[in-house]
Amino acid sequence: MANETVTDEKVEDDKTTKTDFLVLGSKSHKKKREVKRVLPNWLAHPEIISADLSSGPTLDEMDSILDSQLIEILRANGIDKLFPVQASILAWLSKSEKDRKLGWWPRDICVSAPTGSGKTLAYVLPVVQQLQFRLVPKIRCLIVVPVQELAVQVHKVVITYTSYTNLKAGLITGASSFEQEQNNIIRKTLSDEYISTVDILIATPGRLIDHILKTPGFSLESLRYLVIDEADRATEWLQYIPEAHSGAPPLTLENLSSSPPFAQKLLFSATLSQDPQKLNQFRLFQPILFTSVIVSDKDTDVNLDEEVGNFLGRYTGPEELKERAVECSPEFKPIALYQILVRKSTIPKTLVFTNSAESAHRLSLLLQLLLSERNVVVGELSSRIVAKQREEVLNKFALDEINVLVSSDALARGMDIPNVQLVVSYDLPKHIKGYIHRAGRTGRAGKSGVAISILTHNQIGIFKQMLSSVHKTLPKVKEMELTDIADTLDYQNHLTKLKDLLEKEKVTTLNRIKAKKRKYNQQSTGEK
Repeated sequence: MANETVTDEKVEDDKTTKTDFLVLGSKSHKKKREVKRVLPNWLAHPEIISADLSSGPTLDEMDSILDSQLIEILRANGIDKLFPVQASILAWLSKSEKDRKLGWWPRDICVSAPTGSGKTLAYVLPVVQQLQFRLVPKIRCLIVVPVQELAVQVHKVVITYTSYTNLKAGLITGASSFEQEQNNIIRKTLSDEYISTVDILIATPGRLIDHILKTPGFSLESLRYLVIDEADRATEWLQYIPEAHSGAPPLTLENLSSSPPFAQKLLFSATLSQDPQKLNQFRLFQPILFTSVIVSDKDTDVNLDEEVGNFLGRYTGPEELKERAVECSPEFKPIALYQILVRKSTIPKTLVFTNSAESAHRLSLLLQLLLSERNVVVGELSSRIVAKQREEVLNKFALDEINVLVSSDALARGMDIPNVQLVVSYDLPKHIKGYIHRAGRTGRAGKSGVAISILTHNQIGIFKQMLSSVHKTLPKVKEMELTDIADTLDYQNHLTKLKDLLEKEKVTTLNRIKAKKRKYNQQSTGEK
């Protein structure tokens, strides 16, 4: 018995030894601790904005904050109350300006709110209000947007709301020649000094870099506001911003009293990343987040860009937007689009999105053929068209002179075209951000809208996964049987006509190139 007791004790000792002593190279049997993300306090505890667009204050309620002449312009444009995001940002920036006058550094802001919730006016109104009494023109506000079309739209809004002031707005996007843009924003005095002729500058990233590097006298040293509209795009241009404005110095008593004022950064997007590492590139100073949804306490993800995690406001859409999906075979997608458009007696004002300029061009030609007997005008918007023509097409669509506009994704980012009733994703976008921005062209400013995705059978699972990644559910997919409709429309004959049109275009393009070559050769020979 004694020997048995000793043996039992040895066994217990061995168990203890195996548990406490880990041989190098062997695997631990201990349960690994779960890695949990800890968001920065400003991301975890945002300022919540109501998603109900009708809950904003009336203009009378804002008269203590908003300039009376701005209120008059708002009323003249049919606006009698502000949206929640506009009221919140206006109040915050008014407070920031008071703090600035007391010597405090203004905190930067990030705004994540649904498409169509009034983000452009949310920064235009307070910027105009704070800059209107300036004495000498200098670039005091820089607004950076991703594409030309959005820049033109923002420029028009700024022009409208600066009309009662001496403030001047400039636009640099590459739509005009570089020399013309230079003349529009910089003037050389008789004493050979360069002075700015604009106070508010709207720019696309590439063109901004060009002017920073190549335009004599171009200066951003006097910036008070740096607005980044749709902030989750490429941000390489930030490195060209003057160091004084690219990020705040360490907050010390010495810096607080001696450092020159730096620009307050205002980031706006419907798809703002919640990844702290990505947001760090903006070098925000004590930022505050305004969002239309509540952050949940649950945290199960580690990869911040593949999962929504606990920042549910990353992708947001308006309540007025109805989302639907249909399925058909690939060869009948144009017929599916045709059916969607003609299902009611009146064809709605429609935006159709494709994944490429070539696809937009072919589809617009085919759709015009299919709708030729219905007196419907189909337009095209893509990189195939020069900037001036694109602006003309947009104006015609806004004025209802074009009923259906087929576009590549250039339009999907932030553009505000009034009264778009229907958005169709003809091609499935590559990323969820693309889908959100496409759908966001309708259901804007409190008006109802419908977004329909045309899917092939193989795309249904991909689309479902795309939506579930942002806590959206796949709408019921309606299967469309289109063979009989294709026969009724004589679809094959229309495809033949499309082929002939494209062939004629090809011949015309080749002849134009040959004519240019001949002219160039003749000029070269004449010079010799």
